[in-house]
Amino acid sequence: MRKYELLFITYPDYDDEKIAALIDRYRVVITGGKGDVKTAEKWGKRRLAYELNGLREGTYILMTFEAEREVAAELDRVMKIDQDVVRHLISRVDHPRHKITPRKVVREVKTDEPKVEPTGAVPPVKVVRESPDEASAETDPGAKAPKVGETSEP
Repeated sequence: MRKYELLFITYPDYDDEKIAALIDRYRVVITGGKGDVKTAEKWGKRRLAYELNGLREGTYILMTFEAEREVAAELDRVMKIDQDVVRHLISRVDHPRHKITPRKVVREVKTDEPKVEPTGAVPPVKVVRESPDEASAETDPGAKAPKVGETSEP
C-alpha cells in the first residue's frame, strides 16, 4: 500500500456537521477500497490565492491515508463529480514527515569586507577610461586624433 495526502477545499459557509459528513463520505470511499485513513484534520477557513468560482476564501481539509493506486484514482474521480468540493489535490507521499514545519529564513550577514569569488569564476573586468582629449576627438569629427607618441598640444 502507498501513502497519500488529500487536500481539498470546500465552501466557507459550510458548518462543522456538513464538513464532518464530507470527511466521512471520503473515509468510506477509502476504507471501501481496503485503505486506511491515518488522519483527517480541518485546517479551517483560509484566504485563497486567487478567486475560484466567485469565492475568495474556503475551508481546507487535509487527510492522510494508505491505499492502493486504484483507490486514489477512484477518490479523484468522485471528488471531480462532487459539487461540495471546490478544489482537491491527491499526492503520493514518498518520504512522510511527521509534522509539516515552515521553512527557516536564512539571512545573509552584511560585512564591510568585499565578497571574494572562488577561483575559476568570472575573471575580473579591466576598466579603461578615456582621456579628455580622446573624448573631445570623438565628439568633434573634424579633429584629428593624436598618434601614439605625439602630443596634441601646439
